[in-house]
Amino acid sequence: MRRRRPRSAAPLSAVLLAALALAACADGPGVPPMPTPTGLPVPTAVPLPAGISSTAVAPPAAHLAAQPLAGPAGGEVRLSGEGYPAHGRVVFTFHGERVGDTTADAVGRFAGVPVRVPDAFRDAEPGAQVTVGATSGPFYAEVRFVLTR
Repeated sequence: MRRRRPRSAAPLSAVLLAALALAACADGPGVPPMPTPTGLPVPTAVPLPAGISSTAVAPPAAHLAAQPLAGPAGGEVRLSGEGYPAHGRVVFTFHGERVGDTTADAVGRFAGVPVRVPDAFRDAEPGAQVTVGATSGPFYAEVRFVLTR
């Protein structure tokens, strides 16, 4: 007589989906990792067994570039990006302060959009770094900008 192998409580696909969801939430942009109580295991990515492939598709990554990467408060910076929704509105921020917006083209790009470094940074020490961000719905990218005098 054959012995049956015990079945797990949850199907493998449900376990994989839960692991992918945890991994996706753990390191999102701008989201600090969630604290875990002492003594509890920290969720980690689970490798897929040989022969099983994931059908989950990662969302396209947005990218942002600034030119120049350093400058004084009140100065102009030109922002370019890609990976945003086609014809989507993209909002620009300097360290969380809104400084402008644009509309992405038919393939989700924008180029050379001028924005001003906020005057609020006039008293910042030279060499201080701030974050320049570009957001369109769930799509977000950032780049570091160094303040000068």
